[in-house]
Amino acid sequence: MSSINTHSEHTGKAFEHCSMCEELLEQKLYFVEKAYEQNPETLEHFVLFEYALCQNCKQQSLSQISKESMNRIREFMDAQQEELAHSWQLMENSGLEHCAFTGTPLQEMKEFHLVAAIENGRYRMKPMIVGPHTIQKYQDLLSDHTQQFFDDFFNDFVDIPPALAKILEEGYKPVFL
Repeated sequence: MSSINTHSEHTGKAFEHCSMCEELLEQKLYFVEKAYEQNPETLEHFVLFEYALCQNCKQQSLSQISKESMNRIREFMDAQQEELAHSWQLMENSGLEHCAFTGTPLQEMKEFHLVAAIENGRYRMKPMIVGPHTIQKYQDLLSDHTQQFFDDFFNDFVDIPPALAKILEEGYKPVFL
């Protein structure tokens, strides 16, 4: 299984450059997202795509999200606080083995995303797993304008092989939590 961590799959080390502006990330606050999928034959998870964004690029990207989508996302996150609190307790005991929103174990998920905030080599926000049910709920909240922004972001800045890109066109988009 691909190790579930916040390092780049390409280098095996911490991300060094922002996926958008290519600025060095060392000594900066940055955000990592990695999407994993389960191999149906081996049941092991592998990385589909990954990226790291510096704080400036993330803020710039978030400014492209429509007010309608931002309001829906805030409402969604506010409604999830109880589930998140319970899941954080699970993660304290077992690490990155459950969806932070639903508590679903990794081995029961065919796909999931890992998100984290890192500054000076330390976690500013604990890494968390976001399972497919939550990803779908989140994507359903997005306006057409915001969905187009995510599609463009995915096409422009997420580094994946072209053959895999064709397969992924129908649903694996960044989460941006």
